[in-house]
Amino acid sequence: MEARRYKVIDIIGAGSLGLLFAGRLSASGAAVRLWTRTLEQARVIAREGITVLDKEGQVALHVSGDKLKVAPLADWQRLNSQTPARWIMFLTKQGAIGEVLGQIQPVAQTERDTGIICLQNGIGHIERIRQAWPKAVVYSAVTTEGAKRQGAATIVHAGAGLTEIGCLEDREEEHHNDFKQCVLNRLLVAGFDVCLSKEIEKGIYRKLLINAVINPLTAVWRVRNGELLSEPVRIHMMRKLYDEGIQVYEAHGIRWESAWWDQIMDVCRSTAENHSSMLADVLAQSMTEVASINGQLVQMAKRAGMSAPTHEVLWQLIEGMRLKEG
Repeated sequence: MEARRYKVIDIIGAGSLGLLFAGRLSASGAAVRLWTRTLEQARVIAREGITVLDKEGQVALHVSGDKLKVAPLADWQRLNSQTPARWIMFLTKQGAIGEVLGQIQPVAQTERDTGIICLQNGIGHIERIRQAWPKAVVYSAVTTEGAKRQGAATIVHAGAGLTEIGCLEDREEEHHNDFKQCVLNRLLVAGFDVCLSKEIEKGIYRKLLINAVINPLTAVWRVRNGELLSEPVRIHMMRKLYDEGIQVYEAHGIRWESAWWDQIMDVCRSTAENHSSMLADVLAQSMTEVASINGQLVQMAKRAGMSAPTHEVLWQLIEGMRLKEG
């Protein structure tokens, strides 16, 4: 896996969004290194390439395996000692961040030049990444792109969305110009609707609240997103979660907009046939992101000397679903 530094985008995580971004970037001519959790998936992608299907199941794009650079994360240290990463996109789920950080380490002489873009749901991961890579420039991102994996190398692009990226720290203009040239422009060429945001923190908390209202209820009731709007009792529970979240935000001085409630309803309508990621994880008996979403709101409430009881109950219920007998 040869790559020239400053010319390659490293994508860590080959789940639904990882495959979507890697596939579209590669198809547009960008140089991408895709890092998988397992050697088995890396071999499948190298052999079959990446296939992106549209909502009707038709092939939207296919990138052959010989045009992809793919390797398991276990090879990170060896390969990055030869060609250090410049731009890294973290596209793993929240729960995998600790495992990933345990496998990858910055190359000391180049860490200062490394840029990291994080596309996780929830909050709390940015701090962990900054601790592991203290000299790197960390960008936060929120996306409404919808994708569902159908195999090791195939995904359904369930819905196009907007990706907002912003930096929460002051850095030299030179670094931001490099980001625009090496990452932002390549994402635009690949067909993503992406923009730089000067209010990314607001976007993060907006996305957190949307996920905290929709995802846990779909996971508990085992329903698609649109079915949340089918009964008054379900909308009532959504509103309870929303109001609790807003109270927590106000206690912390976090800016919010009254339009967010309508946006939550719109998300349910526009993704009516989708299973939320939390429901998919529950059905697969996998670890969910509830601790990073509703759990974080509960922790924020406690730090403000208040409570978020509905979020806390759902957090405990969904965490309990993972417990296996024996």
